[in-house]
Amino acid sequence: MMTLVHFATPMGEWAVPIDRVLEVRLADGIAPLPVPRPGIAGVLRRRDEVLTVVSLLGQAAGHVIILDAGAEESFGLLAETAIGILRIDEAQLGPPPAGQQGPVVTGVIREPDGRMVMLLDVDELARVLR
Repeated sequence: MMTLVHFATPMGEWAVPIDRVLEVRLADGIAPLPVPRPGIAGVLRRRDEVLTVVSLLGQAAGHVIILDAGAEESFGLLAETAIGILRIDEAQLGPPPAGQQGPVVTGVIREPDGRMVMLLDVDELARVLR
């Protein structure tokens, strides 16, 4: 059984492993950078940290999913809506789609109602920060 945080952007529905999620919060307070790299929305303060917020899945910014990228590194991912917790049997997870530039999407969850939810690799998402 896999437990995931499920969210949506204008580009579709997505999920990340719950053990990599530190927090889900409103997107208030994102400060833009003067000359950001592609895929960077800005920075956000979280307690004593300043986190980079990535916008790889679209610019809609209702929520930020704060993700743990390991090695004491965390970052935010813009999301339009935080949907909730998704529990799936690993048999529901299909292979990653062909044609992507990197292994950001590690699998596709096919919901009984016909929707698709793409499972994201947090470490691959963090590569945009390096």
